[in-house]
Amino acid sequence: MNSSELSNIGSKIRKERRLKGLSQSDLSKKLGISPSYLNLIESGRRTITVPLLIKIGNELSLSLKDLTLESNQRLLSDVMDALSNDMFDDLDITNQETTEFISSNPNLAKAFLILNDKQKNLSEDMQDKLEILDIESVKNKKDLSRLPVEIVSDFLQENKNYFHELEMIAEDIRKKIGFEKGKSIISLVGYKLVQYLKNHHGITIKFVPPEDDQKFVKKFNKSSKTLFLSEMITYSARNFNICFQIALSSGEEKIDQIIADNKIASKDVVSLLKISLLNYLAASILMPYEEFLDSAKKYRYDVELLMHHFATSFEQVTHRLTTLQRPKNEGVPFHFLKTDIAGNVSKRFSLSGIHIPRHGGACPRWNVYSAFLNPGRINTQISRMPDGKVYFCIARSFEKGIERHGIPKSFVSIGLGCDIRFAKELTYSEGIDLQNKNLETKIGISCRICPRIECQQRAFPPIDKQLNLNIGFRGTSPYITN
Repeated sequence: MNSSELSNIGSKIRKERRLKGLSQSDLSKKLGISPSYLNLIESGRRTITVPLLIKIGNELSLSLKDLTLESNQRLLSDVMDALSNDMFDDLDITNQETTEFISSNPNLAKAFLILNDKQKNLSEDMQDKLEILDIESVKNKKDLSRLPVEIVSDFLQENKNYFHELEMIAEDIRKKIGFEKGKSIISLVGYKLVQYLKNHHGITIKFVPPEDDQKFVKKFNKSSKTLFLSEMITYSARNFNICFQIALSSGEEKIDQIIADNKIASKDVVSLLKISLLNYLAASILMPYEEFLDSAKKYRYDVELLMHHFATSFEQVTHRLTTLQRPKNEGVPFHFLKTDIAGNVSKRFSLSGIHIPRHGGACPRWNVYSAFLNPGRINTQISRMPDGKVYFCIARSFEKGIERHGIPKSFVSIGLGCDIRFAKELTYSEGIDLQNKNLETKIGISCRICPRIECQQRAFPPIDKQLNLNIGFRGTSPYITN
């Protein structure tokens, strides 16, 4: 046990001494030290030795764990996580200051966390983003702070992003449209979708030129039963939006039943989940389960070949790859995330086992971020997490937006990955020595909880480390000292 771990415990000794009704003189006699020396220890001006620490523990009926910083580690992590909020940036609070504060004032630290939790809940109340999954969840305070998008994401995760009833509806729709397995002519896909929507649901489609209306991608008029689509979106986006309308007309009842069976109450969550399940059904219509899985295995999960085969986009294909979990006929269990150039993760799903942060950005070393440096190109990466688990990942960034000059567009990046043991099934692993540890990139989840102190891309100190910075030394990371 080093001296830093034994420091700043005087307040604990003083507190326990007073609780037991002992004066400094009484306790110092029992310990065989002078009252003045005990006073220096309690005021934090003397480092206590291990033998004396043990003796104090025996006299006060406390264990070493109770007296040392180990008992405060969870509290320290929680306080540092709360202090990572942007509102505290200007205060420049150091890890050492936080550690000393908690060691001396653990009850005040707990009071700070209570206030922080109250502020967080109040803020989310004001934004109308509270959700209750069922009656019992009202009693669980953890659920009260979850946002609708998080609840929907968790719901998909719990179901492995596979919904058999919707797959069956999609297969029935494809038969009615006249899509035959392996015989669909890409140039006729859009035409057949338009005809089906008109013949079976009485809905006509009108493509809107940019001079008429530039403010929407799609708009459905219920009274005239007309679906308006912008001419400025891609063909894959057109087909998907038509399939979404077909899904709404054919599968809304089943989707409402799925939502009701899971006792989802909040209007915000119901709407978001309904859109997610309609997107799922639309993707199933364009990319039928068995044919898509067979093609994925045949092409060794080559996303670009699958895009051409099914006339779909990169995002549509990669998202569909995460849904291939039909019992006894599964595909590779992938994780998937979508992020913007600022690092905001807007979609996340993990069957591979990798942990994807719920809030904010992930580790800057993930190739889903470096992909922004080479837009349109598939980037590969062998990623090793701090727990030793290794994943094979691909990522690609691209531009999204209305297909017209001068219209603002956004850059997004899609990451897709699997456990390293499945990497050989992917065409992207060809020519890569998957056993070569020198090819592995050491990544984390996020800087605050990553133990890799030496990382050059570290943006924040880890919440579970005590910093002893040396002004005269600068390592590969600003948080390395000698």
